Amino acid sequence: MGFPVTASKKTILHSDGSIVCEFASSEIATNRYIVLKHRNCIETWSASPVLISNNMMYDFTSAANKGYGDNQKEIEPNIWAIYSGDLNHDENIDLIDVGIIELDINDFQFGYRDADLNGDGNVDLLDAPILEGNVNAFIFSNHP
Repeated sequence: MGFPVTASKKTILHSDGSIVCEFASSEIATNRYIVLKHRNCIETWSASPVLISNNMMYDFTSAANKGYGDNQKEIEPNIWAIYSGDLNHDENIDLIDVGIIELDINDFQFGYRDADLNGDGNVDLLDAPILEGNVNAFIFSNHP
């Protein structure tokens, strides 16, 4: 049993980790899960439904338990982030994703690519340890 999508917004993730979404009046004053999807990251859900309102804030970065099932990684003291490496978007970081990154490394891919896990504009051997660590940790999407 899944939850129906009541609103979907595409927006820009700012360098400070924030996003801004505007909702229609019919979407406000309802409790909903917030779901983050990013080009190469594990789909991450809010820990519980939150009340959608004007000027609301939900900070995934302040604690692991802000993501459903504590499905985040501490990247600096008290700063939490979603996992990257789900290159085929199957909600699992696994050996299939390794094959994808290896092809992009061998083809010298650069630019805004799913396999560029560290965000430096190149798909290269610097991206591989991020993926390998998440494969070895059996990272997958965790949601209700």
